[in-house]
Amino acid sequence: MRHTRWLFLAAIVAIVFLVGATYIKRRDILAKDTPVHPKPLEAGIDGSANDWQHTVFKGDKKHFTIRARNIREKKEPSLMQLEGVELQLFRDDGEKSDLIRSETAEFDVAAKTLYSEGEVDITMGVPADGPPTGRLLRIHGSGMRFASDTGKAITDRPVTFGFDRGSGSAVGAEYDPSIRELRLHNKVALDWRGKTPETKPMHVEADQAIYYERDSRVVLYPTSKLTRDTLHMEAGRSDVLLEKGVIRSAKVLMARGIHDDPGRKVEYAADELNLSFDDGMVIRTIEGHDHAQLISTSATARTTVNADRLDLDFATSGKESTLHSAVATGKSVAEATPLPRPGTQPGDTRILRSEVIRLAMRPGGQEIERVETDGPGTLEFQPNQPDQPKRSMKGDRIWVAYGRENRIQSVRSINASTLTERPPKAPKTTPTLTRTQSKDILATFDPNTSEMVRLEQTTNFQYEEGERRARGDRATLDQSKDLMTLEGSARTWDPTGSVNADRILLNQKSGDYTADGHVSSTRQPDRKGSSSAMLSNEEVMQAVAERMISSGDNKHIRYEGGARAWQGANRVDADRIEIDRDRRVMEAHGKVVSQFADKAQEKAGEQKSSKAKAAAAPVFTVVRAADLVYTEETRVAVYQGGVVLSRPGLTVNSRELQAFLKPADSDSSLDKAFADGAVKIVSVSNTGKTTRTRTGTSEHSEYYADEQKVILQKGQPLMVDSAKGNTTGQQLTWWANNDRLLVDGAPSKPAESTIRKK
Repeated sequence: MRHTRWLFLAAIVAIVFLVGATYIKRRDILAKDTPVHPKPLEAGIDGSANDWQHTVFKGDKKHFTIRARNIREKKEPSLMQLEGVELQLFRDDGEKSDLIRSETAEFDVAAKTLYSEGEVDITMGVPADGPPTGRLLRIHGSGMRFASDTGKAITDRPVTFGFDRGSGSAVGAEYDPSIRELRLHNKVALDWRGKTPETKPMHVEADQAIYYERDSRVVLYPTSKLTRDTLHMEAGRSDVLLEKGVIRSAKVLMARGIHDDPGRKVEYAADELNLSFDDGMVIRTIEGHDHAQLISTSATARTTVNADRLDLDFATSGKESTLHSAVATGKSVAEATPLPRPGTQPGDTRILRSEVIRLAMRPGGQEIERVETDGPGTLEFQPNQPDQPKRSMKGDRIWVAYGRENRIQSVRSINASTLTERPPKAPKTTPTLTRTQSKDILATFDPNTSEMVRLEQTTNFQYEEGERRARGDRATLDQSKDLMTLEGSARTWDPTGSVNADRILLNQKSGDYTADGHVSSTRQPDRKGSSSAMLSNEEVMQAVAERMISSGDNKHIRYEGGARAWQGANRVDADRIEIDRDRRVMEAHGKVVSQFADKAQEKAGEQKSSKAKAAAAPVFTVVRAADLVYTEETRVAVYQGGVVLSRPGLTVNSRELQAFLKPADSDSSLDKAFADGAVKIVSVSNTGKTTRTRTGTSEHSEYYADEQKVILQKGQPLMVDSAKGNTTGQQLTWWANNDRLLVDGAPSKPAESTIRKK
């Protein structure tokens, strides 16, 4: 419509006025010079002419030519009536002209207006010396009025127009040739066909429209509609820019558009939309400003993007355009909601927030390929099932990759933190919150359900759930099993204790964990129940091993591989150590070595300096065996498998030994010990320069620590004293502290002694 000066009819006003004046003057001259009287005029007609034509030149070029089949003049009122009117207006280049035709027209001399009650046809861009060809604009209407002084043309009746790229219609029009501006007043409809027959047409509707010919711009207002194939858009004001008769761009206010194609549906809206079109009038780009929104719907999910600004880029091929990418800027929010599908549980709704969000589509525009942020963002996973956790992640940048059917495939972020909120386990209880952070994070999802299956966090990982904490160089979460693996300087702790290891496998749901490699742990004392040197409820328990397994909320602990557990000076070494805090039982298996320290004793009325106390050597009871089972309720430690008990100056060997421990606040840790099976007790004492050895053997032996008393029973008890000789009997009782020996013999077999002389 660039050259649609179709209402240049306004120029006819001035031209007809000039022609009328020339005609009257010419008539007067002829009347004087011609003696022959003309045929009488019709009543009320002051002059007439047939097949009349007149041309006016501007310099050496034609300015206009007017033709009329008949022309008549009235003086009262002052009117000129034209029939079969044709006006040809030549353009400045002299090569083209605008051709206006009307069957009848009436010129009001006083008002300087030309009015055509009947139909008017206008053809723009006609060759000056040939038939109409090329890009032409044709306008048809009636009831047109032209002002000779301004050149404006007005009609309040329906008008239609056609051009080489389409057609249109309106009710009421006004054209101002001085500024080349056309106004369409009501019920505006425009149809553009495009450059080729394959181009899908564009249909435009509006309440009113203005065509700025010089700018090749059409303004539609106050409301407008654009429709092209599956594209439908409703808006307020629209500014449409044309190029060679086809739409090149449009600025649309308060717009909402929709592409509804099979298998995909794309909607967009904004307070202002700027659209650009390719040659086939297919959308190339869309810029949305203020309250911008994009909604992409597939068979499985609906993705909604809201932002201050949206930039949409479309891939064009032939007569089609598909969404290729989108950039949301300013308070951007992208929400992906799964759509219900028969036989499947809905996945989580995903909400991404950031200042800048970029979205890329797969070829064809039906599925999302990736979404990412240019800066810090938050990604939320809102569950659509009541028993599923709510999760969120924050990071300096976030990348989301999608698989088939818009299903999320992976999420990656840097300098990230996560928050998981699990539903309460019981009514009126608070949800369980889990927090993590790390430098890098990668989450992968099930391609069939979009549920997260694995979460990897690396570099300075930190974890928090209730009172439980953890850290490591790397953490991996197996979501299906709720298992978190910590690697590299791994550590987990809570108010009850801590664990360090090369690798820790933690069950988030139960709290159970397994630690591997250079394990060291610390457990706070359990204040419940009684206490002894083996399991004190007052001292911290520490342990090292190659492996540690904790279950039952840290109530059952097992150490494996070079295990050692200790409280103060008391310790147990074994291949495997197990502690059941509920039953207050400790077991040790494989190369067991237990060590218990007696407290320094003070005699009545004796005061020792702090230096003396510090210098006093501790007294240890050391027991070696293959297996150990200790029960805190009875304070009895049962050793089996080649047992060796050692105290200063005393060694007990047996197949099995029961050690009865004293309460933890006692001076001595060992109360008594019962040994069974091939018992051998050796006591060594040094007196001056001599060493005295006492060796007792039996099948059963009892040792009482406070009294330093040894009882030998069963299996022909024998006491061999390197200083005094040998003694046998049914029962031998020996007190080491005063070197007293009591021998009991059976009636059938009296006791025997062999005394060694000096």
